[in-house]
Amino acid sequence: MLTDQEGAAVRLAGCCTPVPPDEVTGFAVRGGAVTVHRTGCAAVARMKGAGRAEVGVRWGEGAECRVTLVAESFVRPHLLADLTEAMAVEGAEIVSATVEPPERQQVRHTYTVQLPDAAQLPALMRAMRDVAGVYDVSRAQRHDQGV
Repeated sequence: MLTDQEGAAVRLAGCCTPVPPDEVTGFAVRGGAVTVHRTGCAAVARMKGAGRAEVGVRWGEGAECRVTLVAESFVRPHLLADLTEAMAVEGAEIVSATVEPPERQQVRHTYTVQLPDAAQLPALMRAMRDVAGVYDVSRAQRHDQGV
């Protein structure tokens, strides 16, 4: 990640989990770091509305990415094993995982993964959707979190 503030530490916002090729903007935070958000993030609108100045940021080449994905599926035996295997085959390192208790024969899985190259994200999401029983995979959005 490249920023207009020379030498500033960069942090990707957890509220919108930006990854290449998302359009992004940054805001300076305490300690001289820059937090990077997707331009459409609700936190960006709030910070602009509060008069906070934006910092120019852009993606570098071949950037690693950490992203949180939510998989919605029907309950079935071995689903968790099949889903995590599909993710591993695509080169995703699972950093954290949460599986909510089933409700009405449906279950929600939330995974934070590290990819060696953000360009692999669409293939990872496709592979997850191809697992039997999975009917949706999306990037997580935390609407209730401010910055």
